[in-house]
Amino acid sequence: SVPAVCTGTDMKLLRPSSPESHYETLRHLYQGCQVVQGNLELTYLPAGADTAFLKDIKEVQGYVLIAENRVSGLE
Repeated sequence: SVPAVCTGTDMKLLRPSSPESHYETLRHLYQGCQVVQGNLELTYLPAGADTAFLKDIKEVQGYVLIAENRVSGLE
């Protein structure tokens, strides 16, 4: 079967104006995604954020950036 492909982001460490809408944007981008074309940037995730939306990712074609998060861990 053809993998589910999504487009990554290129925000680096730019601080989002709204952490809540930033989280929703990331969740919308990566829910069900298997191959990220570009970068996987997980930044400024709030404490208690559900990161299960990342569970299907198998390949990232760019870089992976995990920084400035309040969440205790990634699933």
